[in-house]
Amino acid sequence: MKKIVICDDHILFSSGLTELLKKSANEYDIISFKDSESCKSHLQKHDADIFICDLNIDNIDGFVLIYELKKDLNNTKIIILTAYYEDFLIQKAEKAGINAFLKKETEAKELIEVIEMPVNAPFYTNKAVKRFNNLFQEIDVTVAGKFKLSAQEKHIIRLIIAGKSSKEIAGELFISKTTVDTHRRNIHRKLEIGNSASLIKFANENNLFS
Repeated sequence: MKKIVICDDHILFSSGLTELLKKSANEYDIISFKDSESCKSHLQKHDADIFICDLNIDNIDGFVLIYELKKDLNNTKIIILTAYYEDFLIQKAEKAGINAFLKKETEAKELIEVIEMPVNAPFYTNKAVKRFNNLFQEIDVTVAGKFKLSAQEKHIIRLIIAGKSSKEIAGELFISKTTVDTHRRNIHRKLEIGNSASLIKFANENNLFS
C-alpha cells in the first residue's frame, strides 16, 4: 500500500483529492495537511512513497518546503499539483529533481498514472497542455500605474517571475543585492503581498503574463 502525503491549504480541494484517490482501484494510505509546518513535521518523522504539494501553502512557497524536506524525501516521489502552470516553474521543478509537475485540472486517470510510475521515471508534466512562454512581455501599464511601480521595480518583477534570485538579479542589473532586497520589500508593500509565491499569484490574477 502506497503512503501518500498531501500538502494543500485549500481544504475542499485536498478533501476532494483524498476521496478521489481512495475510490481508485489502487490501495493508498493517505494523509493530508493544510499547513506547511504540520506537513514538514510529519515528513521528518515518517516515510512517504508519494508527496503531493501545492506551490502556495499558507503563504509559503512550495519549492521552499520541498527544499527544506529534501533529505527526508530521498525515496519519495514528489509531485507538484498547482494552479500556477508556467514554463519557468516547470523548468525549475525539473532542475530541482522533482518527479512531476501537474496542473490542478489534471484528470484522475492521469494523476493516478503518475502516482503509479516508478520513482526513477523521467520528469513528467501534463499531456497536451498549452505552455506559456511569454514571461518577458511588458507588464500591463494599467496594473503598473495603479500600484505606482517604478520602471526598475517592473523589471525586477519580471526577473522574480522568471525564477531569478536576488543575487542573480543584482548581477544582471549591476546593482547590489541589498538594493534588490530593498526593491523587493517595496514591491511587496505596494502590492500588499508577502512572498514570491504571492507575487506569482498576483501576476496570474492581473494577467501579467498576457
